[in-house]
Amino acid sequence: MQLTLSDNNLITDKKEYTGVHPQKFALWIGMATMTMFFAAITSALLIKKGDFRVWESFRLPNIFMVSTAVIIAVSVVMQLSLYCYRHAKFSAFRWLLFTSFVLALVFLGLQLEGWQKLKEMGLPLAGNLAGSFVYLITSMHGAHIIGGLVVSLVFLVSAIRSRKDPIYELRNIINPKRQLNLEMLVSFWHFIDIVWVYLYVFMVLNYQ
Repeated sequence: MQLTLSDNNLITDKKEYTGVHPQKFALWIGMATMTMFFAAITSALLIKKGDFRVWESFRLPNIFMVSTAVIIAVSVVMQLSLYCYRHAKFSAFRWLLFTSFVLALVFLGLQLEGWQKLKEMGLPLAGNLAGSFVYLITSMHGAHIIGGLVVSLVFLVSAIRSRKDPIYELRNIINPKRQLNLEMLVSFWHFIDIVWVYLYVFMVLNYQ
C-alpha cells in the first residue's frame, strides 16, 4: 500500500500538533467561569461599600492570614507531587498528595474558625452587610475547595490502589492518562489558591 501526499501531510500534522488537550481546555473554561463569578461578588462588595449608610469597616481576624499561608502551602505541595510523579518517584508522590489533602482540610477548618471569630466580634451571618460579604466570599470559595478535595480524594485512593501496578509503577514508568489528570488537578488547585489570595488581599484592603 502506498501513501499519497495528502496522507503524508496528515501524518506530519498529527506529529506536529501541539494544541491544548480538550480536557484541559474544558478546565480552563471552567476556571474562567469561576473567575467571573468571584469578580461579580467582589464588584458587588465595592458597590455596596459605596453606600456609607450601611457599610461598617472592621479588621479581618488574623486567622484568615494563617489560612492564606496554608493554602499557599497546598499549591507548593501539589506542585511537588506532580514533579515526583513526572520523575517516577511514586512513593513520594503519594505522600505529597496526601499531605496536600490534609492541608486543604486544615484550610477549611481555619476558615470555619474565622467565622467563629467574626461572631465573637459581633458580626453574625445575617444582620451586618459588611460581615455578610465575608461569609459569602469564604463560603463560595470553600465550596470550590470541597470540590477539589473530592477529586483529590478519588485521585489519592486510585494512586494507593495502583501502587503495585505491574505495567507502570513496578517498571518506573509514568501512566500518561494519570499524569494528564494530575496536571489538571494541580492546575485547579493553583487556580483556586490564587483566587483565595486575591480575595484575602481584596478584603483586607476594603475592610480597613
